[in-house]
Amino acid sequence: MAATLVVSLWSAFFATRADWSSRRAIKRFDTMTKPVPNVIFTGQVAPGQAIELEIENLGGTLAAGGIIVHASDELYAGEVSLPEKASARRISLRFVVKAWKRQLEPQCLVLVGRDVSGRCYDYVDGGRRVKNPRRWLSSRLRELRMQGMVDFPSVTGKEKR
Repeated sequence: MAATLVVSLWSAFFATRADWSSRRAIKRFDTMTKPVPNVIFTGQVAPGQAIELEIENLGGTLAAGGIIVHASDELYAGEVSLPEKASARRISLRFVVKAWKRQLEPQCLVLVGRDVSGRCYDYVDGGRRVKNPRRWLSSRLRELRMQGMVDFPSVTGKEKR
């Protein structure tokens, strides 16, 4: 009886250690494969024209992403995808709508990305994982009063109309 108890405690101890080790390994793997976009604003903003910026990926593959930028008194938006550890790539975002207030420095309002495994992250909030990207993006667009103006189907999984 005592031997059975000792063996079961011994196996429970090692099973717990194995579980902790596997969780740490999974967390390290997620950290290594998670995309880490870095946005650099370049040049001046011309009213009503597209804005150019450079975006690089310091982490894993960014399968799909969406970005909304507030520059001057206008909002710009676009989609982006980057390979793993990509150097800076110049992209242009199209003008969407006039903003409700003037911004002296360009600011990223929404930067959402999806990795190759389908997980989505909010990079404006420090890379926080988004559980339901469709609902999250809908609420962000509602906050910005941009419903129906912008959509990122590659991130949310909806097909283009």
